[in-house]
Amino acid sequence: MGNFLYLDCFSGVSGDMFLGSLLDLGIPSSLFISEIKKIPIPFEIEIKKVQKQNISATQVKIREEKHHHHRPARELIRIIQESPFPPSTKEKAQEIVWKIAEVEAKIHGADPQEIYLHEVGGADTLVDIIGVLMALHMLGIEEIRSSPIPTGYGWVETAHGRLPIPAPATLELLRGIPTYSGEVEGELTTPTGAALVSSLSKSFGGLPFCQIEKVGYGAGEKDYPLPNVLRTIMGKKDSYLREEKNLMIETNIDDMSPQVVEYLTEKLFQAGALDVFVTPIFMKKQRPAFQLSVITPISLKGKMEEIILKETTTLGVREYQVDKYFLPRREIEIPTTWGKVRGKLSYWGEMVKITPEYEDCKKIAARKNIPLLQVIQEAQREGERIAEEEKSFPLGVQKCSENKSNDHSGCS
Repeated sequence: MGNFLYLDCFSGVSGDMFLGSLLDLGIPSSLFISEIKKIPIPFEIEIKKVQKQNISATQVKIREEKHHHHRPARELIRIIQESPFPPSTKEKAQEIVWKIAEVEAKIHGADPQEIYLHEVGGADTLVDIIGVLMALHMLGIEEIRSSPIPTGYGWVETAHGRLPIPAPATLELLRGIPTYSGEVEGELTTPTGAALVSSLSKSFGGLPFCQIEKVGYGAGEKDYPLPNVLRTIMGKKDSYLREEKNLMIETNIDDMSPQVVEYLTEKLFQAGALDVFVTPIFMKKQRPAFQLSVITPISLKGKMEEIILKETTTLGVREYQVDKYFLPRREIEIPTTWGKVRGKLSYWGEMVKITPEYEDCKKIAARKNIPLLQVIQEAQREGERIAEEEKSFPLGVQKCSENKSNDHSGCS
């Protein structure tokens, strides 16, 4: 069970909002300040509680002690390199600053090392980036996920002049990330916020299955009709479960012979469908019909649509993304009285699950003229015996002792 963080960006994300939300999860201000002040530039930091639309949130304000010129990217990198933080923190901070520099250089046609980052060239940006990384370490966060990112709309005054929202740098940094304008006029997501979330978040979508432990709120500087806060949700994710994103494709059919379903199902599986099933339904005027449901990897979306539209009478399909949670498993060979049966072995903590391959069991039952249930039950018993023998081995490590040759390539 590792610490997990979910960014609920209903009002966008900026560097100070991200940092404030992490401190709001319970990091002592005095401890954080003593560490962040190790950045080798003079600055003051203020951490306080504020109200945003009746939500109590932590606000972080950074002030450089003397007026500074706008720093080029190479100077920001030098400051990070000279700081006394752990190598992993410095490497990630440099990666994020360089990411911003490359985007700015692309937009303005300049050398990334010499580009002046203007709005993100001061002490506040370095404190935000290094502070977020440091706070994540203090909280023991092992994985971060985020909601889709609202950007806001309208115009913003910058050192580059008047720019549309989202600012060009923000838009570049959010490439490949689910993004929307939202209903608020103003800059909800800043370049620093976009750089942080795009660099740290593993995926973007709804809150995944987890056990919630703490909720933090980080306040933005401005006030909007909705609470201008970033909400971070910290909890535990079950370490036994794996997760993947799939696509569900469905259609209702009431004017096709059910005989076609077998051929259709076989063709969908051959094309890579993960599961295909049919559910009897009644449509308007109580006409008997069935619902065809296909679970598929997102990458095979077009192929599945083509097969369904060509091989059935339907005129269209509906689709939605589904989150799949599953136990890690591996294939094993199970010896039985009548021959070997393929099967799957999976664990939930100390509990073992054995799933014999149905087709193998069916073939043995037919060949030996014995009850199918008898074959399945023996395969399960033998599979459990194999699992018991492996208990002294780490999870996921296969025994190779039965392999008579020196080739252990099948062992993980």
